[in-house]
Formats: sequence, structure tokens, C-alpha cells
Amino acid sequence: MTDEKTLTCSQMSSQSGEHLYGTALEVKNWFLLEYSGVWKRDAFPESAVPEEVKEHLGGFLSSFEESRIQLIGGPGPSKGNLAFYYAHSSEFSPKLYRFEIETYEDLLLIDLPELVSTGEIEKFSCEERLALVCTHGAHDGCCAVAGSGVYKELLKKEGISAWRTSHVGGHRFAANMIMLPEGIYYGRVNGGNLDDVVSSHLRGEIFLDCFRGRSCYSQTSQVSDYFLRKEIEKLGIYDIRWQFEKDQEDYTSVEFGVEGDTTVYGINTVVMNHGARLRTSCDSPEVKGIPQFFFYGIIHYEQWREEKEDS
Repeated sequence: MTDEKTLTCSQMSSQSGEHLYGTALEVKNWFLLEYSGVWKRDAFPESAVPEEVKEHLGGFLSSFEESRIQLIGGPGPSKGNLAFYYAHSSEFSPKLYRFEIETYEDLLLIDLPELVSTGEIEKFSCEERLALVCTHGAHDGCCAVAGSGVYKELLKKEGISAWRTSHVGGHRFAANMIMLPEGIYYGRVNGGNLDDVVSSHLRGEIFLDCFRGRSCYSQTSQVSDYFLRKEIEKLGIYDIRWQFEKDQEDYTSVEFGVEGDTTVYGINTVVMNHGARLRTSCDSPEVKGIPQFFFYGIIHYEQWREEKEDS
């Protein structure tokens, strides 16, 4: 029998059977800054980026709802200009914008809220497809070990711009990968499934085996999205259209429409509190109860209405 004390947090999560789905952070606006210095535990706040620049970028967080700053890096020290990306992960119209800066102080000249409100942001639109792999070892060792190997393999893939990134949430699911601008989270990515993740994404599909969720959805909607896709075998990123979410007495109901289908699907899920007990970080010995979501049922509303009318 394996001693739990010797397991890493990612090993404990995997062996416990903790579900991946419904674990993506809710983020609709991403600010990605290339940084080749040392990433400390709190990567951006503790970076050597000038304080006035930190304050400027921090202002973006208050101007854009559900937003997040990530440090990113390539395989080695930066050469030439630095990259700064803004990604908007909406459900159907995700967009990516890239700015080239020579120094961090150049960011002070970028008024992102103004650019977005006036539409001038489109001058910086780019067609890159980003894959961010968390390799933030100072935050958790699992990300350094699992993430670094996946990142090296990802560099060999065509059609994807690969970047290392700071903490993205859920290091117990290492290796973690985020596809931008779509905002698709993947976990437990490794050499055995990386090809499937990348090839599915390039086809415009989701690879369910590693799917944590879409960052434009709430946790419950992420869970329902997963269950519906699995049930009706719709894997296209934009096959599913969110419509409604409501907490009932014993379960939560989320309604989705499906592209090319007149049926509205109501997906009901229940949460089992403390469904898995594990450490959420290698740095912490504390074992916590992690809620797990389970499939309760799907209602086909168009079919239900037809049956009611016939009765």
C-alpha cells in the first residue's frame, strides 16, 4: 500500500480519482507578459518589473471583469523585443492581441481599456494559437516536473505557439495547459496524451479525457458542459451554447443549446461535498475534502414539450 505522505499532490489527486472537469478558473480577460527573470512564488507581484508598471497592469484587473495576469516565458532568455498579449476568452468570439515592447516601461503607453472601448485594439489582433504550460516550480514542484517535460515536447508541435507560464490554478492536476484565446483548461497532460490534446485543438475540438473546463463558464456550467458533450458526443469547441444556470433545492440545472439542433438540453448535476480527500499542494501536509460533481440527468426540453402536447 502506498504511503500517502510520500505522494506528490498530483499523484494523490490522480490516484484518488479526483475529477478534472469543473476545475478551470473563471477568467475572461488574460494579460500575458513575457518575463525571463526568476519566477518567485507570487510570480508577478515579486518580479523585477518596475513598480509603476505593476500598478499600471494592476489597473487593467479593475477595468476588465474576471481578469488575470500571467508571466510567460520561452525556452531561454528573451532576445529582442518582449511580448505582451491580451486575450479575451468569450464563449463564441475569443480574440488575441499582441503588443511588441522594448522595455517594461513601454507598457505605460498602452491604454488597454481605451483601445478596447474605441475598437482601436483590432490593430493589434493576431492569429496565433497559444498553448500555455504551467512550469511554476516555486509555487509547486509538480508543475516544475510535469510541466517542463510537456513544454519541451510542445515546442516540437506545429500550429501552436508554446509558452511557459506562471501558476494557473490546480497544480495537483499537473501538467496543466491552457489554450488561448479560447480559454480551454487541460490537466494531467503528459507525453502519452499531448498529441491528442494538440491535434484535437487544431481541429477545433475538445479532448475530454484531459478537459478541466472553459474559463468563460462558472464551475457548475463547466461540469454540465463536460457531461453534455460526453452524453451527446459533441466535441466542437463552439458546438455548445450556454443559456441558463439555476440552483435548485437538491441540484443545479444548466441549460445549453447545441449548434444545428433545436433541442434545449437541461443538465442537472449534484455536488457531493468532500467527495475526495487529498492534499491540494505539495507544500501543505493538510488533507482537505474536495467537492466532486456528479451527473444527475439530462432533460431534452423539445422532446418533453412534444410528449406533453401528445398526452
